Amino acid sequence: MKKSVILLAALALVSTGCYAQKTQVRKAKNLALAETPDYAAARTAIAPALTDETTKDVVETWFIAGLIGYQQNYNEILKLQLNKGGKDNALRGKAVMESYDYWMVADSLSRVPVYDKKGKAKYDTKYRRQIADKMVEYYNHYELVNYGIDLFNAKDFAAAYEAFSRYVNLPELEMLQEKKYQEQMVRDENYYTYKYYTALAAYNSQQYDRAIPLLRTMLKDPANGVKAGQFLYQSYINKGDSVAANQALDECIDLFPAESWFIQNRINNLVSVNMMDEAIAYLNQAIAKDPQVQYFILKGSIQTQLNRFDDAIATYETAMKINDSDAALYENFGLVYSTKGNKIKDDATYLDDKAYKQAEIDAKNAFRDALPYFEKAYQLEPDNLEYKQNLRRLYYVVGDMDNYNKLQD
Repeated sequence: MKKSVILLAALALVSTGCYAQKTQVRKAKNLALAETPDYAAARTAIAPALTDETTKDVVETWFIAGLIGYQQNYNEILKLQLNKGGKDNALRGKAVMESYDYWMVADSLSRVPVYDKKGKAKYDTKYRRQIADKMVEYYNHYELVNYGIDLFNAKDFAAAYEAFSRYVNLPELEMLQEKKYQEQMVRDENYYTYKYYTALAAYNSQQYDRAIPLLRTMLKDPANGVKAGQFLYQSYINKGDSVAANQALDECIDLFPAESWFIQNRINNLVSVNMMDEAIAYLNQAIAKDPQVQYFILKGSIQTQLNRFDDAIATYETAMKINDSDAALYENFGLVYSTKGNKIKDDATYLDDKAYKQAEIDAKNAFRDALPYFEKAYQLEPDNLEYKQNLRRLYYVVGDMDNYNKLQD
């Protein structure tokens, strides 16, 4: 008899606890939906139910928890429309993020089967469509975006990522894959811009493992693909993964053959490890796809560093046929001859007097050969201080003091 009494008492306690938490859930709902809502009190009321064993796995608990933030955001928008306040992006944004997260829990619970006495699975989908409709509202009202922009401008990049990522993830939610929902959530140019900023916020907060997959999905985006590729490469560099970084460059070179940034970094990486011939071979492939003058300049510069002066001259002569008005091309062409002149002088250090004098003549002739190219570069870009300084030094080296003095400011 005592055991039965104890068991009944225990059941009564469980029943009382369950009733108490359900009462708190209803109380939270009423506080949030009241004519004069008290959101703080509603949150306080719902809090125990989120962890209590009798209510923490109930879809309704999490739906009501999310409804509080939704209702607060909704009322703030009404104030904004009536010009009675509602301008606090942070307040609205936090409310939306709170409800978003609670409703994601509610949605996951709605997909967990509950088995009856006969072993038949049942699902609590009562609130799922309501949640889906409200998530579509969040997509089209941009509250998460506005909040994310404010955080991004304040350089709170980690928090900005959280806001942006929730927004861009909305069309991917399993609950929103029905055709009617997808038609209401247009993924236009703005969407991909926000997706780019999501990746950028992750990058700026050093969350490279989050930035990388986002950036990869954006490589074919016409508006942001090139920038996405650049940040993708830099993300791998910042992670210390040079192999993946170079693979990303190779991928982007194929996708964006007209963007020299990727080729330049690929070449720089090869040059940094003294793989000069590999760098030239890479440039030859790039030139075959897209004969940009910039690629010829890079190739000629490497050949000059290797003292392959005849090869460099041939490279620049070919480039001249493509564009004979590029100042950088003339400057680098001149550097071939000036570098050749310096090498002749360096190599003559231990020669006998006769050979040394001949080397001086040969070196000066090389410097003179460089002059027309430096002059043309300066003529094309007279405001370029580097071109002016290089030309002035060369005038001094060949002994042309009249022109040297003319360039003296």
